[in-house]
Amino acid sequence: MGIRELPRIGAMIETPAAALSIPSLKKHVDFLSIGSNDLTQYTMAAGRENPLVTEYFIDDHPTILRLIELVVRESGNTPVSLCGELAGRIDVIQRLLRTGIKSLSVAAALVPDVKNAIRNSSF
Repeated sequence: MGIRELPRIGAMIETPAAALSIPSLKKHVDFLSIGSNDLTQYTMAAGRENPLVTEYFIDDHPTILRLIELVVRESGNTPVSLCGELAGRIDVIQRLLRTGIKSLSVAAALVPDVKNAIRNSSF
């Protein structure tokens, strides 16, 4: 009987506290995934589906991009991906690349446009 390979274990980074805890979190996981929708909601204290505060849900706010950059920088060799609406925003691809993010998880329909935006990026 062969040796069974254990599944890879990851952590979702969806709160500012999780983003600020990367040095201790990365010791326990094989990869990290930043959930941009929840990270934005909890950082900006604004739900994107709540009409009373939706104008404050700014997923490309400099604070969100700084948190993404912090996660990437502090992750070291631990792979980091970004998922959520922000990952598929063509107008933000260049800024995302500047954070050091190298893996984006987007809806299948967005893949060609995202790939094209990355290829045409001057970064």
